[in-house]
Amino acid sequence: MQTVFQGVGWEGIKWPMLVCFFFTLIIYFFGNWLMDFLCEYFPNLKIGDVEINEEIENYWKTLDEEDRKWSLREEENARNALKTKILTDEQFEALKNSTQTTGKTLQGVHSYDILANPLYLDDFQYVTAAEDDRADMIIDDDDDEGNDAAQSDLVRICLNLAYMTEQTAREFKFNKNDMKNALSALKPNHIN
Repeated sequence: MQTVFQGVGWEGIKWPMLVCFFFTLIIYFFGNWLMDFLCEYFPNLKIGDVEINEEIENYWKTLDEEDRKWSLREEENARNALKTKILTDEQFEALKNSTQTTGKTLQGVHSYDILANPLYLDDFQYVTAAEDDRADMIIDDDDDEGNDAAQSDLVRICLNLAYMTEQTAREFKFNKNDMKNALSALKPNHIN
């Protein structure tokens, strides 16, 4: 600290480090008092219990028609074509049995599923199972029209690779034919 009081101490980062030291020291000893003082004059600085009351129903009811269709079709595709689940059985039943609210619905991206976000959907060139003409929208490099959805299903599987058992993940090959073979060998719900 003595070099700060000499000419060489004002070069480089020594004096800013000294200022930060004193600033930290003041906050350590007087932080609570300082915060109380500031909150007295600036009440918006106070962090407290925030009660959010948006009068919104449960998640399943607040899905709009498009988000509900997306969730249903993606889950059905995952269960049928990919032998996996995105939702638990209870969640899937709640989704199927709920009706859309007449009140507020969710805005923006409705799910933490990365493929629910249109920006990632585009980046991964993923065609969602919610598209009625999904097979017609996917163009692949072979003449077999029965495996067109494999291109997009491969994206979903790759994004969920961490949820496979280690042996299954290590044996998995990133192409349509090996994906088809791997899926035919999988037991239902092998990917959790």
